[in-house]
Amino acid sequence: MHINFEEDVWLDDYGMRRKEFIYDHRIHHSYVFVAGKNVYTVITGTLTNENLFTRIGYEMPDGIPFPLNGVAEVYFDVCHGMNMLADFRHVLFPGLGSAVVLQSVALAMIAHLDKFNVGGFVFQAAAGGVVDMGRKISLEEIYDYLLGLKNEPRYNRRTGLRKKTPRSLLPVGLRAYKRSTRERACYVVLQ
Repeated sequence: MHINFEEDVWLDDYGMRRKEFIYDHRIHHSYVFVAGKNVYTVITGTLTNENLFTRIGYEMPDGIPFPLNGVAEVYFDVCHGMNMLADFRHVLFPGLGSAVVLQSVALAMIAHLDKFNVGGFVFQAAAGGVVDMGRKISLEEIYDYLLGLKNEPRYNRRTGLRKKTPRSLLPVGLRAYKRSTRERACYVVLQ
């Protein structure tokens, strides 16, 4: 698969590169950044049609209409060139490296919101299996904390001491919703 980029710009305010391309008849943007020794990409795919949004497997929260300006579907991974993403496995970092990656993903989403004024974002967290190998807590639980959906105290398994509760990465004006199935959690973050 060869991808033609319609746009390739450096975003000084965000410290990352944005590339625009068309895939599957939808406009996508790739936000490329470096964390640790890896290059990552956050890809946003435009979803302006509620039927496609639903067909992919997303649901709007009860009583909330699909945004008129659509949403952006988000996924991210280690990047081995634009034509080859990794396989969405957990990447081990010493110290707080994974927090840097998640903050950069949140920053890419804010950059996208600032430029394209989408109605929100949607993404999924697969549960169990290869996705959670090597993790101390599940990807779903990480997302719940970082989106402000969970704020229960956490404790160090070895010492029993209470850990600091992670802060939400959502800026004021955005609100997260979640629907879970056995295989995955679906998130909708709206303005």
